[in-house]
Amino acid sequence: MELTLLFVYALPVVTLLALGLLGTTRRLGFWWTVLLSIVLTPIGGFIAAQLSGPRKANRRAG
Repeated sequence: MELTLLFVYALPVVTLLALGLLGTTRRLGFWWTVLLSIVLTPIGGFIAAQLSGPRKANRRAG
């Protein structure tokens, strides 16, 4: 019974956090990726993060 609760409550939260971490390297960022994953399901959030492209590197003058 406890394993069922783990899959129902913990697995979606862990999946959203993992997608958010993926989003930190993308243009969407952590929070936009998590929000889109909630709205579009995790698969839609993953696709949106991948389509957003990599984050642009900040160049320092020096």
